Amino acid sequence: MKEFIVCSLFFLLLSCNNNDTLFVTLPSNRTQIKFQNNLTSTADLNILNYLYYYNGAGVSAADFNNDGLADLYFTGNQTEDKLFLNLGELKFKDITSEAHINNALPWTTGVTTVDINNDGFLDIYICKVGAHNSIKGKNLLYVNQGLDNNGVPRFKEDASNYGLDIASFATQAVFFDYDKDGDLDLFLMNHSLYPNSNYGKGALRGQVDQKSGDKLLENKQGKFVDVSSEVGIFQGKIGYGLGLSIGDVTNDGYPDIYVGNDFFENDYLYVNQKNKTFSEVISRDKTILGHTSHFSMGNAISDLNNDAKMDIISLDMLPENLKTYKTSGLEFPYQTYQYYLKNGYAPQFMQNTLHFNNGNKTFSETAHLSGIAATEWSWSPIVGDYDNDGFKDLYITNGILGATNDMDYINFISNEAIQKQLATEKSQRNLELSKQIPQKKVKNYFYRNNKDKTFSNVTPTWVSHNNSYSNGGASVDLDNDGDLDLVINNINEEAFVLENTSDQNSQNSYLKIKFKGNSNNIFGIGTTVKAFYKGQVITEENYTTKGYLSSVEPKIHLGFGTTKIVDSLQIIWSTSAYQTLKNIEVNQEIEVSYENASKNYYHSILKKQKSFLVNKDSLLNFKHKDSQSLEFNRDQIIPYASTNLGPHIAVSDVNNDGLEDLFITGGKSQSSQLFIQNKKGQFTSEQSDTFTYDAIHEDVYAVMFNANGDNFKDLLVVSGGNEFKDGAPLQPKLYINNQGKFERDTLQFKNIETNASKVTALDIDNDGDMDISILSDILPWQFGRTPTQYIFENDGHGKFSDVSLKYGLDFKNCGNVTDIVWIDLNDDTYLDAIVVGYWMPIKVFLNDGTKLVLQKNTHLEKTNGWWNTIKVNDFDNDGDLDFIAGNWGLNTRLQASKNEPITLYSNDFDNNGTVDPVITYYYQKQETPFASKDELVKQLPFLNKKFLSYKDFAEASFTALLPKEKIKEAFKKQVFELGSSYFENQGDNTFKRYELPFMAQISSVNDIALNDFNSDGFIDVLLVGNNYNINTQLGKLDASHGLILMNDKKGFFYESLDQDFNIPGEAKNIKTIKIKGELFYIISINNDTPVFLKANK
Repeated sequence: MKEFIVCSLFFLLLSCNNNDTLFVTLPSNRTQIKFQNNLTSTADLNILNYLYYYNGAGVSAADFNNDGLADLYFTGNQTEDKLFLNLGELKFKDITSEAHINNALPWTTGVTTVDINNDGFLDIYICKVGAHNSIKGKNLLYVNQGLDNNGVPRFKEDASNYGLDIASFATQAVFFDYDKDGDLDLFLMNHSLYPNSNYGKGALRGQVDQKSGDKLLENKQGKFVDVSSEVGIFQGKIGYGLGLSIGDVTNDGYPDIYVGNDFFENDYLYVNQKNKTFSEVISRDKTILGHTSHFSMGNAISDLNNDAKMDIISLDMLPENLKTYKTSGLEFPYQTYQYYLKNGYAPQFMQNTLHFNNGNKTFSETAHLSGIAATEWSWSPIVGDYDNDGFKDLYITNGILGATNDMDYINFISNEAIQKQLATEKSQRNLELSKQIPQKKVKNYFYRNNKDKTFSNVTPTWVSHNNSYSNGGASVDLDNDGDLDLVINNINEEAFVLENTSDQNSQNSYLKIKFKGNSNNIFGIGTTVKAFYKGQVITEENYTTKGYLSSVEPKIHLGFGTTKIVDSLQIIWSTSAYQTLKNIEVNQEIEVSYENASKNYYHSILKKQKSFLVNKDSLLNFKHKDSQSLEFNRDQIIPYASTNLGPHIAVSDVNNDGLEDLFITGGKSQSSQLFIQNKKGQFTSEQSDTFTYDAIHEDVYAVMFNANGDNFKDLLVVSGGNEFKDGAPLQPKLYINNQGKFERDTLQFKNIETNASKVTALDIDNDGDMDISILSDILPWQFGRTPTQYIFENDGHGKFSDVSLKYGLDFKNCGNVTDIVWIDLNDDTYLDAIVVGYWMPIKVFLNDGTKLVLQKNTHLEKTNGWWNTIKVNDFDNDGDLDFIAGNWGLNTRLQASKNEPITLYSNDFDNNGTVDPVITYYYQKQETPFASKDELVKQLPFLNKKFLSYKDFAEASFTALLPKEKIKEAFKKQVFELGSSYFENQGDNTFKRYELPFMAQISSVNDIALNDFNSDGFIDVLLVGNNYNINTQLGKLDASHGLILMNDKKGFFYESLDQDFNIPGEAKNIKTIKIKGELFYIISINNDTPVFLKANK
């Protein structure tokens, strides 16, 4: 009977919500919120003479009269600001006039709150545009004077008294205690106006522009003083700040700053140095975050995966809709992009970015893999746990009244006559042209956190409002029912008030925390809360400025799923004093007080786990130098270049002194080098003259082995890099070791020219000497074409003959091979081969002593990928050999499957005598060319005549773009798998594929090292990767900083996170070496110095 009553009550609660979505859009006649941010273009002010005319305005949620209900303040660009008092039950009253708020003059942008005088009442700080055309403004501070007899808060504008009446191109502000002196300081984000005329070298960010440059103002006894230059804040005219967030991204107790800049300027991540200065790390070290969003808009700092580390999300304008994508301006071509980087800018791409915090002051960008990279023209990432399941979700505001990146409009307005008309900012023609810009009225997005670093688009089931031009917004529990509602500021449309109904149909619980801080920070701004329950931890920080141009209550809202008791709460105040509460009941609001805190959290509690590997200074005087890839000059429509593949490291005892030495390959026109180790663990470059002669070669791989049986290790070096079509730079080089000195054997391999990918020494015929296999991944300058694989037999005296044909055409022509493992798979004493490469499946060849036989029934037949590396071992300790293979990864726009493959069509599509490599992929169930229209027409000019507009091009199917007979006749290769994978041997040399965990998919995996890191008897793996030389429309594979996967002893692996080592850059190769009796890992880095990691005992 009790169960029946519970079930009946559940269905009754469901029936109370007759809506099909989690959120209900409330009509304004119910809420009485009738605010809308109306824009009216004039000749004096429109999108063509103020580039941020359509950027919208913000909203602030705060309890201004201390009645326990959140009130709402809306800013308007050309519309009067409005303040609405919350009356309860989701009804509001416009009290703008009663509250003495009077901000009717343009141009208002962002809004935030602060208790400026620490009287217990929240005040309002408003950002405005200063002098531009008819606009004359300065920032406003409405100080709360307390309540009148009707309980209405009254305000007085008093910015000048605090030094905050700033006249600049202000976007948004945030109050925070940057120097941990107990009071609140101010960061003001500004924006510039003229991106074309302002573009120049990145060094311009170091100059000071009073109107466009950002500012940090320190609170000195209640007056705010500009200390921007002293603390290290960029104040240049090339800053186009649109997004601003504060958070402790380094977990050291000091607040850091993230500024999202539009256009060409870098985003800024200011890391607090704990001495009243900041270090901007994106400009200093491009590997720390890798790439950022390009046209950065709103951003947020929050812990999105419950690992107690603050992550960063930044929004951009990458279209999700395929037709919109094809008609929009995209990224610079590769060559232009490289020039842009040389001018002092960091990597940026048009996409949303999600930087997961690795805990070692580095981040991994995963937006494509996480499922949130493309959300149209996006403004505000509003983070909150909207279903109270314990993980934060994401609401994204969208839309633009004038999409200035529409390529057909850009072509139209680029007309010389029109440009002359636009020369005068205040022209009627200017106004007329502004009205012809295409509009992009689209839906706002809702993403549910899947609790595995990915998100699901739940827009249709969570919200039902119409398409809009939405900008600022805030999450807030307006009705105090324990779930987060949403308030959104729209252009030319009434604001959205979205009621969250999860309290009506969910058993999930919540906890709200409000703060009673010290006398100089009454609302506890900057306090961190860590909630521990069921082995999990939820972390949140108390800052009011959130999202885009907006702010929230100085409270924290946490969801806990079905948990009824929270094990403990750690409250870490901005001063680092802390307190711990235990066994807290859920579904309530609690208040915590600073007076109950003590000690220093970061001295008392915070501890790090032991890292298996630790970084050590490089022991080599060597920096790899590789020229900019020219492959995209030849083939603009390919997804990746087959260049810049080095360096590789070979380790052996060259002089037989019992110490391991190493050889590292150089780039084109850079000599490879031999380093000899001494007893002190130092390395000296020797025999440089021996290798200087062949410096023009781009050496990509080397092996040291005993070629002639004299007990000294000889050296074989192969070259590639797709720089040369033929000739000596593609010939393997054999160096014979004469008592510790290498001498070039100029007769060997002189008839072989191959763009090599790897060389291996092995005894293929069991005759006691070392034979050679040389692999190749491409035919030079012929993208995707199949090269020859070689096997050379040793006569026992170091003379090698080509026996490739003897071992079979199946191996010789097996594909675009990148790696091979020679190992005995069937216990017949002969070394068999497992081969991986690009555009090919993983292949197994059994060696019978006379030939290599391709195995047909391995269950690997449809594993075609862009494989880079493979390692073989008995990972599950069941007596047979399994393998792990490193692939392209899953963190780009490209996806592949058996039903929706990536396809290479090679044919002379335009009859000009040159083969064109056209690559397609599937997006939203439709096969589409990978390349943009601009890229395709440079290679296939007939397309410009066939499709005059971008709109026509976007609407054409792939088969309508190219001649059907040419597509049918094309030489074709395909890719079905892009994920790095583990292959379990089923006991009969058939293999079952398992996709490796999330962090193994965030970038390419270029090499793998095996070791039992935790000494449990099972082999673990170290993965390294990244690839910078890919088409700019795909961004950059730069998220890997090295990853250890621990063997779970059940046949799979899990991520070993919180490891305190960093492998930055394009990591190509791993080798182990003993130095003074200790184990080191050396990782070679393209265009950089090798990384040394010491095994931590």
